[in-house]
Amino acid sequence: MDSKGMNTFGGGFSLIELVSVMVILAAISALAAPRFVHHDATVPAQADQFGRIIRHAQALAMSQGRPLTVDVQSASSYVITDGATTPSTIRGPSGQLQAFSLQNGVTLSGAVLEFDSLGRPINGSNLVTTIQNWTLSGGSNTATVSVQPVTGFVSVTP
Repeated sequence: MDSKGMNTFGGGFSLIELVSVMVILAAISALAAPRFVHHDATVPAQADQFGRIIRHAQALAMSQGRPLTVDVQSASSYVITDGATTPSTIRGPSGQLQAFSLQNGVTLSGAVLEFDSLGRPINGSNLVTTIQNWTLSGGSNTATVSVQPVTGFVSVTP
């Protein structure tokens, strides 16, 4: 205590010093935070999603007991259709249309894939005998989604 009975703190920080430190930390975190954000629109992430959609179409074909098709409509969109002569996009169990788009300039190349009611990849009425591949690319990154003949096993290679 000093002579007037008041406490003095010689080792404290002033308000200006505290605000200055907070401003510097805010600026550093604003620069560093985007580096730690997970981007779901990367080529590997979208390839994983495309692989999941293929597995989803296979499961739907088996559960509904009818052929379904994963139809690549353009370089940036694909749908699950009923595989009829005039195909129409189906709705999933939740009632949502099974139509999907790629993001951030990622493109998709590959053929249409049809599953029979047993979940096997087919071409017309014949079982597919070769591996089916799709390539997703964006910038300098590419990823491949493959479906094995007979089993329909899906693999993604980033």
